[in-house]
Amino acid sequence: MAAACAPLPTETVALAAALGRVAAADARSVVDLPPFDRSAMDGYALRAADTDPPAPLPVAGEVAAGEIAREALAAGTAVGITTGAALPPGADASLRVEDARVEDGRVAPAGPVARGLHVRYRGEDVRRGDVLAPAGAALGVHTVTALASAGVGAVAVHRRPVVHVLATGTELLEVGAPPEPGRIHESNRLTLQLLAAGAGAQVVVHPVVPDDAAATRAAIETALAGDVLAVSGGVSVGRHDHVKPALEAAGVEEIFWRIRLKPGKPLWFGRRGATLVFGMPGNPLSTVACSLLFMLPALRRLQGETAAAPGFVPARLAVPAAPADGRTTLLTARLERAPDGLLEATPTEGQGSHLTGALAAGDGFVVLPHAGGPQPAGARVDALLV
Repeated sequence: MAAACAPLPTETVALAAALGRVAAADARSVVDLPPFDRSAMDGYALRAADTDPPAPLPVAGEVAAGEIAREALAAGTAVGITTGAALPPGADASLRVEDARVEDGRVAPAGPVARGLHVRYRGEDVRRGDVLAPAGAALGVHTVTALASAGVGAVAVHRRPVVHVLATGTELLEVGAPPEPGRIHESNRLTLQLLAAGAGAQVVVHPVVPDDAAATRAAIETALAGDVLAVSGGVSVGRHDHVKPALEAAGVEEIFWRIRLKPGKPLWFGRRGATLVFGMPGNPLSTVACSLLFMLPALRRLQGETAAAPGFVPARLAVPAAPADGRTTLLTARLERAPDGLLEATPTEGQGSHLTGALAAGDGFVVLPHAGGPQPAGARVDALLV
């Protein structure tokens, strides 16, 4: 599947809109940091040579942060200076207020001052042209802060994927609609919308499609307009499952169908041109699991995170557990931080792709590989947070 997830084209965005995006090109500093020699302390700028031996120096003015000295520092004098202010030409050290004796307009150091004391030299932190965010790097707050400090106002990033979401099923009711006999409330479109948006995508939600072959074909053709289509339900082989034939009629190539996973076995994946298609199982638990394992990593890869993978975290079983039906099994579980800092996982009492209550009862999933066999309490496992 990873081979189908080439990064999307690039665009340039303002730095304020770059949080969470992935750099499409090296982002380099525009300036030296510091951009000039400056004082690291409130005190007095002076020449180190004038302090050996220590002697009172007349104070010839003051330089505040944001100001530039009008003339070079004369030998045998000092200038008051604030933290961050540019060192006057000729000065090569900064004497802290705490280390100075001031009397009658003169300042005297307690002892000789070393050249460079409390001075931050131009470019000692970052040089103009230094790479602060290499191509492929996720732009977090720390990186955005560094780029802003380095004079960068905009960065090249990969375009956000556009995800179209639809669900099929005549039995489905809208979220919050009054109950009706024989019908169930549909949640998968909202789930997919929230998960995809959280992964940085722009989401277009389509109306529920009834179990009708022509309507399904028309809805799918319309929803193939983006970078990703996530369609919930209708990917099995029942008489009313019209999604697979509709995808085939629309020219979507099947890459795989059905996986060794519980919940999530009926997952379907294919593509038409550059558009990726995820056929999600209809059960809400399966949709969440398949999204975490497959769709979200794909969305991150489309945005330039080429090594994106499911967000597994280490955990430890609090009770024995085993995979089911020869499939890799995701058990809904409560995850609590143990005294040693590791997450301790307690599977919920109800397990099964049809049990929506398990989502509310847990914090995520415990992953039990199909070939791993039964695991005792205390066994190390991977967990997926929801």
